[in-house]
Amino acid sequence: MPRFIESIKLLDGKYHNLPYHEERMYNTLWQVTGMKPTQTLSQLLDLELRPSRGLYKCRVVYSEDSHYVEYVPYTMKPVGSLKLVKNDAIDYKYKFENRTELNEMFNQRGACDDVIIAKNGFVTDASYANLLLKFGNDWVTPTTCLFNGVMRQCLLAEGKIQEDEIRVNDLIRFDSVKLINALLGMEGNEVPINKIFFDAK
Repeated sequence: MPRFIESIKLLDGKYHNLPYHEERMYNTLWQVTGMKPTQTLSQLLDLELRPSRGLYKCRVVYSEDSHYVEYVPYTMKPVGSLKLVKNDAIDYKYKFENRTELNEMFNQRGACDDVIIAKNGFVTDASYANLLLKFGNDWVTPTTCLFNGVMRQCLLAEGKIQEDEIRVNDLIRFDSVKLINALLGMEGNEVPINKIFFDAK
């Protein structure tokens, strides 16, 4: 049976954006297995002894009938360059524990820090994050993301970013790119657009 992951920001003992994670956990189990969780995510986490100081990734691995929770200290990984790689068959609608295909894409980064995955000519995501692209004073996220992450949802709901269809050929009109995930919002570093390197294939 498949297992799934929720990676939740825990800062000084407080979980962030928990309702978004809770909704995704419920929808994932229901849509993939036809089962509903026997406990909510909040109920599961209330049973855990969590760190009270510092920034942690709360990693919840779950299936329809089991789960475990771990807390991992989190530090932001600086990203200075990205390699654009192509995969027209990749599918990561649900946050599966098995990330083999994404890891294979990441391993194609060469000397770069991460990859941007292109699918059918459209920009999608990095290996572990959604993308924001800067145009003037505006930040745009691709409608063609592989995975609709929690931070992406939050920033859209708050009106801080917009969605748009972004083709690979459109990248040149943007100024920079930023990676976001559940633990990393707008505070991440910007990568100049000329630090995106294209796959030679």
